[in-house]
Amino acid sequence: MKAAILVEKNKPLHVDNVTLPKKLLFGQVRVRLLTSGLCGAQLQEIAALKGNEKYMPHLLGHEGCGIVEDVNENVSKVKKGDKVVMHWRKGSGIEADFTKYSWNGREISGGKITTLAEETVVSENRITPVDKDIDSEFCALLGCGLSTGFSVVNKDANIKFGESVLVIGCGGVGLSCMQAAKLSLASEVAGIDINEKKRQMVENLGGVFYSPVNVEKLIESKINFDCIIDTTGILSLVSRLIPLLSEHGRCILVSQPKAGSQITISDPIKFFSSNGQTIRSTQAGNFDPDVDIQRYIKLYKNGQINIKSLITDRYDIFNVNEAIAKLKAGESGRIMINF
Repeated sequence: MKAAILVEKNKPLHVDNVTLPKKLLFGQVRVRLLTSGLCGAQLQEIAALKGNEKYMPHLLGHEGCGIVEDVNENVSKVKKGDKVVMHWRKGSGIEADFTKYSWNGREISGGKITTLAEETVVSENRITPVDKDIDSEFCALLGCGLSTGFSVVNKDANIKFGESVLVIGCGGVGLSCMQAAKLSLASEVAGIDINEKKRQMVENLGGVFYSPVNVEKLIESKINFDCIIDTTGILSLVSRLIPLLSEHGRCILVSQPKAGSQITISDPIKFFSSNGQTIRSTQAGNFDPDVDIQRYIKLYKNGQINIKSLITDRYDIFNVNEAIAKLKAGESGRIMINF
């Protein structure tokens, strides 16, 4: 089967034949991919910023949707023929060992989950069964991008009626945060991004678009936001925007920053008043696959989640490097790799 292989950091992926393990181990499930989302975290992996260089070559991808082809006899959560969401956050079920694939006569790893491949072997606790009639691309987004954005807003930011929200970075996760904030009845939802092409994406969600070059004018205008959500990991930009926090505002850091980067606080006294400002990080908004996937499916079935405003591009596995280049250029929302 064809898969995208990270062989060397900061180099194009190799799309080549990879051999699946002959036998499923305890807790493993074999899945045929229908579609996979391309997450910004893949750029960090390609640049070896997640400590993954020692595992190269290895497979990539952590949000997808597919059909179960086979299960180990110990697996009880799913059966052959089930449609599943594939997610990197742990859910219920067995935590299986790392999957070992074969490529050019050598053993390579796919971790507990990989989705940039025609077929994959994953751990039981990294998949959740869903109804077959649910849109496959929506199901893939439930694996990371959409679920992260919605969980950050719902659980970490805890947006209240009438509050205002600024999202830094208007990619797949950022746009999901904005859509979730709208559902939470935020009075104003805004997005800031260096790429002017994101303006239409933000406005399609009913948001206000800002450019980083106008930050000083924003500060001078005395506009405030009750919550600032960063999805870029660029702490220098976060530092410039901290003055926009309201008196009791909170700043949520979603994306992993580069090692050694720092936040500069120009007016620290605001963080030490009663119920003062706060800055905190999160891991995927504490997304719980066993609980949250079904919650978000209900919203989707009610017409309250619009994935057309999130997905901007589609590619096949043979053009994955073109997709990565577009993701790196910051020109897209969520990019899908369809099989």
